[in-house]
Amino acid sequence: MRGNLTFWLLFMAVLVPDTASAAAGTTVTLQGDDGHGELCRFAAGAGGDPFQRWLSSQAVTCVASGSSIEFPAGRWNVFARSEAVVSTDPIIVDGASAPQSLNISLVPAARLAIRLAAGQTGVLYAPRHALAFPAADTTPVPAGEEVWLFVLVKSAPVDVVVIPPTEAGTERIVDTRNPGLARSVLGWLQLPDADRAALKTAHNVSLPHLRIASAGKETDAASLPSPDRLDGALVLWGGVDAGDSELRLTGRGWLPLRNKITVGPQQVTLLRQPIAARASATLVVNWSTAGDLVALDRSFGSCEPPQQPPPFELRISSCSPGKSGEAVDAASCQTVRTEPLVPQASFGSVTIDEIPPGLYRAELRFGKLPPVTVTTPIEPLQQQPIRLQASYLQAYGSLTRGGQPLGEDARIEFPRGGVGFLAHDSDEYHAVLTGNIGSDAKIEIVTCRGERTLVLSDKPMMRTDRFDIDIPDNLLTLRVIDTFTHAPLGSATLRYTVMSASMPRFPLFMRTLRQGESAKNEASSGNEDHTAGQFVIKAVPQRELRIQATNAGYKKQDLDPFSITKSEKKEIEIELVPLKGSQGKIVSSHPFEKAMVFWFAAGGVETEHADLEADGTFTFEGTHLRDETMTVASSSHPLWILRAPAVERGKSLEVRFPDGAPVRNAVVSLPSMPVRFNTLIGVAVGGLRVPTPALQQHLALRGTAPLVRGGGPLEIAALAETGAIDILRGPTSFLPGADALRDFAIISSRRLEPGNDQVMLPLK
Repeated sequence: MRGNLTFWLLFMAVLVPDTASAAAGTTVTLQGDDGHGELCRFAAGAGGDPFQRWLSSQAVTCVASGSSIEFPAGRWNVFARSEAVVSTDPIIVDGASAPQSLNISLVPAARLAIRLAAGQTGVLYAPRHALAFPAADTTPVPAGEEVWLFVLVKSAPVDVVVIPPTEAGTERIVDTRNPGLARSVLGWLQLPDADRAALKTAHNVSLPHLRIASAGKETDAASLPSPDRLDGALVLWGGVDAGDSELRLTGRGWLPLRNKITVGPQQVTLLRQPIAARASATLVVNWSTAGDLVALDRSFGSCEPPQQPPPFELRISSCSPGKSGEAVDAASCQTVRTEPLVPQASFGSVTIDEIPPGLYRAELRFGKLPPVTVTTPIEPLQQQPIRLQASYLQAYGSLTRGGQPLGEDARIEFPRGGVGFLAHDSDEYHAVLTGNIGSDAKIEIVTCRGERTLVLSDKPMMRTDRFDIDIPDNLLTLRVIDTFTHAPLGSATLRYTVMSASMPRFPLFMRTLRQGESAKNEASSGNEDHTAGQFVIKAVPQRELRIQATNAGYKKQDLDPFSITKSEKKEIEIELVPLKGSQGKIVSSHPFEKAMVFWFAAGGVETEHADLEADGTFTFEGTHLRDETMTVASSSHPLWILRAPAVERGKSLEVRFPDGAPVRNAVVSLPSMPVRFNTLIGVAVGGLRVPTPALQQHLALRGTAPLVRGGGPLEIAALAETGAIDILRGPTSFLPGADALRDFAIISSRRLEPGNDQVMLPLK
């Protein structure tokens, strides 16, 4: 065995039933075993920090090579050893789903003879590998490496001994019965998922510098593992003075961090909160201009006084990522750096080092010209180049209202940041654009006194042709009344949708108008008349219009699609029919959006569903019993299921939404499932299974469906954790999404564990 530096442990697991309480019997074989090799396990604790994992238990169970070992329910640290070798991979096994095999590398070992005082136990930690194992009278440790000995009383460190490297095959005695006087601080590192993934493939990454500073004294941390093992690694400082101090994390490739800490009078101070280490990134912006920007800026006016000289700058912003498929919300972007540029320069480059990974926007701005913008994600440890070129198109034409001159100064806002200006004494505008304008493009006219109107283009803009804009001089008045009493409904809400001119038609934009709200600054609406039940819309585009009127306690009413001409004054009366049923309300601290409530009987049959207003009010017609479930799905709140409160027809119902409940996401995968298969997924919360239509509605509002395609993953976002959450696996088929959702028979389930969003479902 002495001639072999590395051995492999073949770890063959017997398949176990799909239950968290099952134990796995495992046969262990060590290649090249001299008869002394063994596999050991000890409890890893329930917490996610290394103190729980390595220090919560020192009870070790070992079996000789060729024997059988069991993994009861829970998490278990696993290592292998013999007289001359020891494993260095920090392996953890879940007793509910032990793997079929594990390969464990072994390295040459030295031996430490540990002498502890009565009532004390010890744990040996190899910082290079971020690995620990309980100390015995004589314990193999990696040879030629520094090792830390944690002296424990009831799993709490009372002393830390740094043991210098010991040669392979030799033995060192470590006597801790006379502890030293120097104080130690022990903490641990935590890295985001994206940083961990980047560090696994990155090259030449420097380790962070970790220091504790106090009263002019700085103490460096002891050894750290390789960058790919930093997450969860323990960090040790020795010889630190008691009192208030500052923990500092610095180094190239890492975001600086400063945390206030207090070093206690005891021998060992534990920092329970993780040290949040984050890898940095670099952004390189290469910019250039085309044409005379100064002359272009002078070619059109503005509602604001001119600036001399016009500012020329490069602005870098950090942005929040939008929802999948949606553009980045400019309001979410925060400027991190502004670089002034010289107007005479036509190109340049700006580099920003040590920035947090994320989404960034670079803008080249000159005077009144539209900013040229590029947005890009930057991954940890990445140097991301961005290229910006300021190149513009010019446009001109008339701007009128009902064919007549507008008669006032106005700014014109074109798509993609294009801008133009009309002077009050002219009906001709001049504009500078970043690209051509197509049909159905939204163009906003904003007078210098603040009135805003939206106009839709009827045809594409050609580069060499005039592009005339005419604001419709029309008026649409809608009155919402009770169909029986003809009384105006002062709490009515109107949803106003404008459809495209192109076929097939699609919504260009939608506005929601509420009674009593002034729509002075809202595009394409002029609801400034506060007459009860009346809505006034000015400058209505010449497009197909779709109108929906709603009011609590009434059936919603959809008008047949219609349109009006540029000069028409049209009035429509909308009659709403009162609902027959009961009033309900779900009380929440914030408004509901696109919300519905579903009732399902115990047999899985839907008994009723209702729309929720923004304030949580709804109307229902049936009588619902305690054996039914009630599920609330919306785009604004997490999915919530509960036993339906018993309420008689005609009586009001009020329940409070669990705003304080934890909101969980589940990332579901089926490893090795072929990509051609679709697997239906369900959810149960607190033993209540979420009906498939309700789950389907909840996920549809988030752009997905309860199907795992192939091996996945599928993210089931925003679940209200009002009880234990189980992910249910349904049948697998070749059927496409809509067909696969028709039937659901539970095949297996997995519990969503605390602190872990990943759920791996078995193939069988």
